Amino acid sequence: MIRFVVGLPLLVLVTVLGLVAETPGWTAADWAVGQVVHDARNPFLTGVAMLLNLGFGTEAGVVFSLVMAVFALVVRTPEAVRALLVVLAGWGTGALLKIVFDRPRPPAAFSMLGDMGDTSFPSGHVCLTAAVAVAAWVLTGRRWVVAVGAVLVVGQMLARVYLGVHYPTDVLAAVVAVAASSIIVLHGGPPHPRASRRAAREVIPSLGKMR
Repeated sequence: MIRFVVGLPLLVLVTVLGLVAETPGWTAADWAVGQVVHDARNPFLTGVAMLLNLGFGTEAGVVFSLVMAVFALVVRTPEAVRALLVVLAGWGTGALLKIVFDRPRPPAAFSMLGDMGDTSFPSGHVCLTAAVAVAAWVLTGRRWVVAVGAVLVVGQMLARVYLGVHYPTDVLAAVVAVAASSIIVLHGGPPHPRASRRAAREVIPSLGKMR
């Protein structure tokens, strides 16, 4: 029950962001911030942004989900199942919100990826990146994973705006949405590092017998 009490306000916040994001005044402010990011365009940053675009697109999301599903079936640990649920819930929440809030993308003329042709709120790439980052923490319980994940998520947020395919509100809403879904899924608390390492020691020998 507590997880819903904590996660529900975040879902409400995403809903509010989705409603105000469609107003002309908010969109104008969003666009102004986005243009500041566009002004920083250079070959190196473009390469990084394109790499993030490729690494966390729809196809990558399907691969991540399938790999984690197989991993959960083989390993059969609570951490593996939770990690899979985090990815599915986070990515799925973003997809659902895209249907609910049919916000057009920024003008295609400013997009470095051409005409994307679908809705902008929230960013699916950021949803997937954030969900994978949380899932990695669930599997490892390591602080450095949290730090790397945070850098990756922030980088993806900037990349989506940089490429001209999302407004700043879109990427912010994606992080809030994944935070909400992750809190609801991870109702049992964070993973314990020792438990995760013990589970790994038990699984590795069994995987070796399957060769």
